[in-house]
Amino acid sequence: MEKSGASQIPVTEEQLNAYKEEITALLKMVSWSPDQRSRPSSNTQLDASFLLHVGKALNVGETDELSVLKSAVRISDDRTILTNTTNVVLNAIRKGFCMGKHLSVLFERSSGLELLQQKNNDGSLHQSEMPAFHDKLQTSSSIVLFVASYYITHALNNVRSDEHSSINIDFGGVPEVKLSRPSQAVQCAIYYYAAYLERSGVVKSDLELLKITLLYFERLMEEILMRKGSLKDAEFFTAQNYKLEHSDFTVQGFEVAYNAQVKGVEFNATRMEDIVANEQAKHMFRRFAERLLCYDLNEQKNPMLVLGGMPSITMADGKPGTGKSMLIAAVATMLQERCEVLKLPFLFWPLPENIISTFQGGSAERAIEWFRPMQDTGKIVFAPIDDAENNLEERTRQGVSAGVREFIGVFLRNTEGAYAVNHGNRMISLFTNIPDQIDKAVLSRIQVRVSMEGAKRFEDFVDQDHLWWKKYRELDPKFIKDPGVKDYEFMSAQRQVASMSDLHKGGSTEVQNADLRTIYEASLKQHDAGTHEFFGVFYTAVLERFPFFSSRDLRNIQKAVDARVTDFDLPTIWWDKPDEFFFKDYDTKLAMLKELMRSNLGHISFEEVRLQEALNYLDNAIRINETGIDRQVERRAEEIYIQQKAMELQAKKNART
Repeated sequence: MEKSGASQIPVTEEQLNAYKEEITALLKMVSWSPDQRSRPSSNTQLDASFLLHVGKALNVGETDELSVLKSAVRISDDRTILTNTTNVVLNAIRKGFCMGKHLSVLFERSSGLELLQQKNNDGSLHQSEMPAFHDKLQTSSSIVLFVASYYITHALNNVRSDEHSSINIDFGGVPEVKLSRPSQAVQCAIYYYAAYLERSGVVKSDLELLKITLLYFERLMEEILMRKGSLKDAEFFTAQNYKLEHSDFTVQGFEVAYNAQVKGVEFNATRMEDIVANEQAKHMFRRFAERLLCYDLNEQKNPMLVLGGMPSITMADGKPGTGKSMLIAAVATMLQERCEVLKLPFLFWPLPENIISTFQGGSAERAIEWFRPMQDTGKIVFAPIDDAENNLEERTRQGVSAGVREFIGVFLRNTEGAYAVNHGNRMISLFTNIPDQIDKAVLSRIQVRVSMEGAKRFEDFVDQDHLWWKKYRELDPKFIKDPGVKDYEFMSAQRQVASMSDLHKGGSTEVQNADLRTIYEASLKQHDAGTHEFFGVFYTAVLERFPFFSSRDLRNIQKAVDARVTDFDLPTIWWDKPDEFFFKDYDTKLAMLKELMRSNLGHISFEEVRLQEALNYLDNAIRINETGIDRQVERRAEEIYIQQKAMELQAKKNART
C-alpha cells in the first residue's frame, strides 16, 4: 500500500543504462579482499571454506577475483549461448543493481551526501562533518543492496516457481555485508554471490542457479531490513515512491510487498458433502464463507461485520484423520466458485511451510510478508493455518525456537493490535491436532472454536465406506452386491443442517466437564438461567475455578452469540441472481441483512442462545487446557506399563538361566 501523500517517481530504462557498463564489468570479474573476521568459526553451521581462494589461504588484505559470467557459461555448458533461465537470472541481477545504484544516487543528492563527497574529495571536509558523512554513506550503501535484492527476488520469484520450490540447496547465508560506501557494498555482494556459484559445488544447472540466486538475495535483503532501524537520514529515501517504467515493480522505502505477484496456492477441489460427520464444523465454516462473500468491494467493508456475524479468527481441532484438511479444501472450493460468479477476486493464502526461519529476524519478516496480502482490501482472502501447533506453539514450553516466538509476535500484532484493521474480507482459520500446545495468547484471540471428531455414528461409517466403494459400482453395477442398507439412504445423515439450533437438539446443551457442570448447577440454584444475575455469578465462579478465563474469553462468547443471531441462510435467489443482493450498494445490502436478522430472531430465544454458547465455549476451552495434562498422564502410564512388562520379561529370562 502506498504511503499517503507520496507521489510515484518514475524510473526509466534510460536512467538505468547509465550504470549498465559498471555492473556488467563486475559480473565479468569482481575483486574483493575477504574480511577474515567475517569467516565463520568451526562451530557454526556454515562451512565457508569454499569462499576463500581454492588451493591457498588468503592473507589479510589479499585480493581474490571471481566471475559470475564464467560460472553462467559453465552452467549453460555453451560458450556462445546461455540457457534462457541463466540469461533471465543475469539480466535480473544487472537491472537490480542498476536500479539500486540509481536510487542511491538520488538519495545522495537529496540528503546532501553528494556535497559531502565533493568536500571529502578535495580535502575540505571538516572533522565535525565526518560522522554525518559516514552515516549517510552507510544508508546509501544499504539502499543499493536493498533495492537490488528486492528487484532480483521480485523478478525471479515466479520464474519456474513450481520447479525451484521443490529444490533443496544447502545455503549458509551471506558471510559479509559491507556498508562503508555503495561501490564497495556492490563489489562485496557480487563477490560472495560469485563464490557460491563457483566454489560451493551445489550449482550445476540453471535451475540450481535460479534457486541459489533467490536464496542469496532474499537473505541479503533480510540483512538490510534488520539494519534499517539504525540507518540515519533514511527519510530522504523512504519519503518517496519509485516505479520502474513498463513494469509493476515499485519501491516504497524499506518495505517489501509482492502484492502484484501474489498468486493463490492451488488446492484440490472438494465438496462439503464429501466430508463425513463433523456437522457443526461444516455448518460453521459454510456460514462464515457465505458471510465473507457479503463484502462490498466498493465500500471496502462487510455488512456482516457490522452485524457481528463475522469473526476474524476461527479454529477447528481434532485428532488426525478427522477431515480438517478436507474442510480447508472444501471452504476454498466454495469461495472460489462463488467469487467467480460474484466477480470478486479470491485469494487462497495458507500459511507456508517454511514460515519459520533459522536466521534471526527471518521468521518475523516472512510472517509480515504472509500478512501483507491480507491487508489488500481488493480481495476475498481465506488464510488457513494447518497443523497450527507447529508454528504457534506455546512460548513457555521448553525448546521453543526463537523463530516461533517471532512469528507469534507478528501474528498477535496483526490480528488484534493497533493497526490490525479488519474490513471483513479475510478469514484466518487455525486447524490443529493438539490445541493445548498452541500459545495461550493466540488461543485467546480465537473467537469461534469447533471440535472435529470425525465419524462416530453407524451412518457415518456406512457413508464413508459408500464414498469409497461407489467408484467400483460406477465402473460395473454388478461389482458390489446388494449395495443398499436397510432403512437408510446413503449420505442422508450428512445433509446440510439449516442452523446451529438444529445441532443443539431443541435447545439443551450437555456440559461435558464435571467441574463446569457443578458450577453451572450451583449458579442455577441462585438465579434463573439466562438472567444477567445468573451470568454474573456463573462467570465469577468459573474464574475462581479456571484462572485462564478472562474478559477476552467473555468477548469471544459474545462473538459466538452474535454469530448465532446471524445464523440464517441467504435466500437462494440471491445466489442465482446476484443482482438481487450482491451487486446492490452497501447500505441496501445492510438493510436487507438486518431484515433477515429480525426474522431470524423471531424463532430464537436470545437467553437460550446466550447460555448455549457460553457453556459450549467454556467446555471447549477447558478441554483444550486440560488435554495437555491428560496426554502427559497417558504417556507416563504407558511408560510405567512398558517398564513393568520389561521387568516381567527380564524376570522370565533370569529364571530360565
